[in-house]
Amino acid sequence: MIVNGIVVQKYSDNSYKGIDGSGFSENTAQNWFLNYEEDAADCFEAFYDENIGKTYWDLSDHTWIAACNDMDYIYNYIKEAEKRNIKYRLLLCETDVPDPKFDCPDFKKIFLGYDYAYAAGDNYSAVYNEIPFVFSQFRLNQYGLFQTREEIEEYIAEREQFKLTHPPLTLEEGDFVVFRLHEIFL
Repeated sequence: MIVNGIVVQKYSDNSYKGIDGSGFSENTAQNWFLNYEEDAADCFEAFYDENIGKTYWDLSDHTWIAACNDMDYIYNYIKEAEKRNIKYRLLLCETDVPDPKFDCPDFKKIFLGYDYAYAAGDNYSAVYNEIPFVFSQFRLNQYGLFQTREEIEEYIAEREQFKLTHPPLTLEEGDFVVFRLHEIFL
């Protein structure tokens, strides 16, 4: 897998620790949360649009993950979050998607597991949104993720079979990617 970069995620007290960052409530995480803060968005949103979230504007581009490989931007982002007393976490993302590439410093990190989510935007996760409701036969680790690549591949195969035998759009359709995730500490 290719180390793509870091996603800054607003901390949430949720047992799921994956890449899904679509939440706007206290119980769910939000990716790149300063982009939604009116007085901070001017500082961060333009760089995000040009360098991180560019697949949002071109969903046909299957060669990019919405992760940051610029440590100066990451340091500025977390400095601003700390100034605002916003708790955050940093997710190191690895996928089979070729870009961006991140020459990862030697961070202290904790392996979280494997997720299956959109490459862009809020990184909607099929694992987070489907396992408890549709595929409850699968067991997830303590972070709400698959522990091994083999386990997530088994889930993806089962998901594809389910789509063949159920009405269209029963499951979310999209540009899903397997993520190997670590939480990192600077």
